[in-house]
Amino acid sequence: MRYLLAVTALFILLPPLGDAFAADRKVIVGFRSTVEKRDVRHKEKVYRHGGRVKRTHSAVNAISATLSEEEIERLKKDPDVAYVETDFVLSSIEPAAASPEEYAAAWGAQHIGADQVAAAGITGAGVRVAVLDTGIDYTHPDLKDNYKGGYNFVADNNDPMDDAYSLSHGTHVAGIIAARNNGTGVVGVAPAAELYAVKVLNGGLGGELSDIIAGIEWAIENRMQVVNMSFGSMEFSQALKDVCDLAYRSGIVLVASAGNFSPGAVLYPAAFDSVVAVSATYQDDTLGTFSSYGPQVELAAPGHNIYSTAIGGGYRINFGTSQAAPHVTGAAALLISAGTTDTNGNRSVADEVRQRLAAAARDLGEMGRDIYYGYGLVDVAKAVLSPPNIETVVTTPRGKRCASAAALDLANSTYRLDITGATLQALEVRVGSADGPLVSFIRFRRGTEGAVSFSYTASGTVRLVLIPHGKPGTSARVTAVPEQL
Repeated sequence: MRYLLAVTALFILLPPLGDAFAADRKVIVGFRSTVEKRDVRHKEKVYRHGGRVKRTHSAVNAISATLSEEEIERLKKDPDVAYVETDFVLSSIEPAAASPEEYAAAWGAQHIGADQVAAAGITGAGVRVAVLDTGIDYTHPDLKDNYKGGYNFVADNNDPMDDAYSLSHGTHVAGIIAARNNGTGVVGVAPAAELYAVKVLNGGLGGELSDIIAGIEWAIENRMQVVNMSFGSMEFSQALKDVCDLAYRSGIVLVASAGNFSPGAVLYPAAFDSVVAVSATYQDDTLGTFSSYGPQVELAAPGHNIYSTAIGGGYRINFGTSQAAPHVTGAAALLISAGTTDTNGNRSVADEVRQRLAAAARDLGEMGRDIYYGYGLVDVAKAVLSPPNIETVVTTPRGKRCASAAALDLANSTYRLDITGATLQALEVRVGSADGPLVSFIRFRRGTEGAVSFSYTASGTVRLVLIPHGKPGTSARVTAVPEQL
């Protein structure tokens, strides 16, 4: 009897386990000071407040942990704590799967010109693409040769197998990007790209913010070149923004789904400036009624009745901006594979890839960039196979009446040269050097911002030298737009 009483007394002294953790909250604690990979000092701050540490995020100087509401408020008063935000769940962006009656042949890759790029021998070979999703069925016949590894942050192990059996979400996305051109099934946009499965979403298509941040950190550490993120949330996260910004500065092209069933609201992470936000279109190039839109949309891509790989070696049709984003991811891989170079000296081609995709996009809707299609439907054939627009600003330096020459290097195409915003008195255009053959001498009216265009055909590689004339500080923007190969 005394033994039973003692046990009863023990249970009276201990609060019920459910109550003990009911008020606890999963959070991400951002610090002003540097958090190292094998951090002790910052973890101790969490432990002193009764918290349990899940993971250290050294890339963004943060720790994901579980703390009581009372201790969270105390921790916020620490001068080294920059923010404490909820470790919320982000969801894959996916409407209901298409029914068998909605079957249509795979059309997206061909519609954006990926077949033309492949015919030119450019297939994405050697480009490292991370698919942050539910994992990938890396045994699939169309994916196994391109699969190169990854990590499972949901279970914290090295097996990122897709377990989203209802929609095969990550496997479907991976197939759109890089299903192998092997004569069976489907072909991806970049059929020779290297696929890395970074499992940050569970089989129920949700994922904790801390796992997603860890997945992007993994992509940075493992030198990925393109990252696809077909998930999103309406809730802003400073930690997520910081890690996306860091990944972009590290040279990664980040592509994300704008969202489904949220017209007028682009979800995060797509809404960040460092990420390419993608809306979805039907086969007739109209915006999908399911697609989110907003000023952050950068490109549109096929997203309806998309046939791609499924768990177990099969294929299925899904639709949504989850399917649109990987078309752009594959297009980015093709541009990198084609040898896009760093033109601005920042040791990255991520910005050049975005610029090329935007400049080559097939303008839809209102002229120019709009909230529905961004710059337009991605056109990877034009982006890869056509010469890019070339632009420079020529200025008369202060203290001189005539500037030293600027130049445009053109090659094997007929170009339309657009001169806009000119406050110069005149612009002289010569071939090769300031003393070379004269192409044009253009005068602008005083007091107006002049605009003029003319054509020039470059046979081989040609340098056009631009010599401004006018008052000190006057300028003009010169853009060479390729008109034919």
